[in-house]
Amino acid sequence: MGTPRIQCESEIYHIICRGVGKQLIFEDDQDCERFLGLLVHAARTTSAEVLAWCFMSNHVHLLFHAPMEQISLCMKSVCGSYAQLFNARHDRVGHLFQERFRSEPIGDESYLLTVVRYIHFNPEKAGLAGQTQYRWSSYQEYVGCPKVRSICSTELVLGLFGGVEGFVAFHKVHAEEVSCMDIDSLRSATRSMPDEQALVIAQQTLDGRDPSELKSLERKERNRMLVALLASGLSIRQLERLTGIGRGVIQKARK
Repeated sequence: MGTPRIQCESEIYHIICRGVGKQLIFEDDQDCERFLGLLVHAARTTSAEVLAWCFMSNHVHLLFHAPMEQISLCMKSVCGSYAQLFNARHDRVGHLFQERFRSEPIGDESYLLTVVRYIHFNPEKAGLAGQTQYRWSSYQEYVGCPKVRSICSTELVLGLFGGVEGFVAFHKVHAEEVSCMDIDSLRSATRSMPDEQALVIAQQTLDGRDPSELKSLERKERNRMLVALLASGLSIRQLERLTGIGRGVIQKARK
């Protein structure tokens, strides 16, 4: 019997599904279209809400908002059906995917937004294409590209970013060179980050603007930028020091 999966109160999970033995699971765009179609159908029938996704040549990243039981049913349906179609089309036999997909519970908003960026940054990190050009991820859907098939529930993530502008600004800051499957290491790193490093991240997130300038902005714009800074991994205490804005104002900006 396999190890029970960790359950999470937020019911948000980052899923990674890999080809067995690093086997390619997508040979061309037609394969990607088939997998996407199966995902749309299975997500609908199992009520597994998709928040983000990215298809790479030998693995898939998915971000779900649903109980783990529904996610497991969704993945079983997608991977089982797709493996049969892939094997028939490419004249192969045997397992296509590793026996068990990897899952990581996402317990807080800051880490959720970091994972969304990590997922969308995968193609650029692999040297395939920039995240704004890559066809097989949900980035295009989030920025409102009219030619992209709509499969994601974008309201939750865009709400945390304060809209599309905040989403785009946060994605301009490259994903940290850390494993997204190691949440404890990431949290430890952000807790121990010196203010000098935090200032660099803040300026990158704000497109070169100094965080101390936020005090003079209108409330809506200020709050949008505060949300983006929190999503970049900076703590409320760091933002208090860098911006001169009080804790209560920063906390209200997230609501």
